[in-house]
Amino acid sequence: MKKRLVTLLVAAVMALSLIGCGGSDGETKPINGSSEDETDTGDTESNGEIEIDMLVHVSRSIVGESGFATGFYTALDDWIEKHPDVKVNIEEMDQTAYQTKINSLGASGDIPDVFMLKGSWTTTFVDNGWAMDITEELDADSEWKDSYIAGGFDPAIKDDRIYGVPQESMTTGVIFYNSEMWKEIGYDEFPSTWDELLDAVGKFKEKGIATFVMGNKPNWPAESCWLSTLGDRFTGTDWTYSILEGNGAKFTDDSFVKALTTFQELAEAGAFNEDINSIDDTEQNSVYFNKKAAAIIQGTWFIPTVDTTAPDDVKSATKLAILPAVDGGSDDQNTVSGGAAWFLSMGTNVKDAKKRELVMDLIKNLTDERQADITASMGGVTAWAEPEYDAESVAPLYNEYLELMKDKISVPIYDACMEASVIETMNTGLQSLLIGEKTPEDLAEEIQMEQDMVQ
Repeated sequence: MKKRLVTLLVAAVMALSLIGCGGSDGETKPINGSSEDETDTGDTESNGEIEIDMLVHVSRSIVGESGFATGFYTALDDWIEKHPDVKVNIEEMDQTAYQTKINSLGASGDIPDVFMLKGSWTTTFVDNGWAMDITEELDADSEWKDSYIAGGFDPAIKDDRIYGVPQESMTTGVIFYNSEMWKEIGYDEFPSTWDELLDAVGKFKEKGIATFVMGNKPNWPAESCWLSTLGDRFTGTDWTYSILEGNGAKFTDDSFVKALTTFQELAEAGAFNEDINSIDDTEQNSVYFNKKAAAIIQGTWFIPTVDTTAPDDVKSATKLAILPAVDGGSDDQNTVSGGAAWFLSMGTNVKDAKKRELVMDLIKNLTDERQADITASMGGVTAWAEPEYDAESVAPLYNEYLELMKDKISVPIYDACMEASVIETMNTGLQSLLIGEKTPEDLAEEIQMEQDMVQ
């Protein structure tokens, strides 16, 4: 793998500290020299200045901690500096709030010029006329288009047309575990079988410790970080593609019901924290860092968080693994959910040709090699196929992750590829399933009913 001097990252963080602007999450902030009280009269204002409205779920407050955020805002500030006649209005918020707001804006006809598209939303956003077809621009710049990971664009494609550029790649089902805590119950390595995992759950329960912490209040972690991998262990990946293509597989199939049943049985065995649906995906981190839980399943975005936020003893003890093999599952058990899930897209309110060209140039700068290099330099997993970074300067966990994934097979992340309404039914249903309020069979029926409606 190629390497680049760490000065790239240092320069990026220093530049951001100088250029960065204040304001709390959820606030719209013009980030060039323009006045906030100018009246917007469409794509181009009377003075010739073009405005670009952006809505994102990545916060400037985590620059220096998150590789993607650092690369994203470095690229954004650099682009703005080079385009003094363009006023960029950016609104940033957390992912949960973002998902609500972007859909509301689309429904009201106020879709931003640049926004972050979740793969599972592609059909809905295209059918509703919210996302712009950018196939021609990408085809005209094949060097840029062909530099992403294989299949990177797939979740943002509908009817062979492309509606988004991959922001980053990720693996969502990585187990981060405190190796010292597992040694205390007799496991020098993470369990390799499901029976061993259940044995460990019982031993941690006796000590009053949750085996896994999950903050499922926003309802996506159970599906994205757990079920996307666990489901594939029982169904196999061909089943998922059959669901996506609508050619035979059903959520009521025995294999998927078995996955739901195994997930529920794990919860019934006491594997999770009791307040699973009351804490969110940020609060869960503190539980793990405070040793109230022995492990947490997170995405690769958690690697830099451990490196910069975890107490030293937890940081040094944290190791990586994937879920062990399940009994009665598919032939391939060496799998973990991953791939590109979020994309930068252009809103259909962009009508002016000059503005469209500027928006595409901005999207390119926010997703291309420079952004990817900075992301990788901080231990972030990129959608760019060959980022350059100094392997000796990244967090040890990042190199451990790359080693872990050498023989692993990435399988689809459900909420990156399935229909949004199906995912919402699945996610809310999993909240009930994990606290015993819904049976696996009932949940499978509900998900399939929604799937039948959207096909």
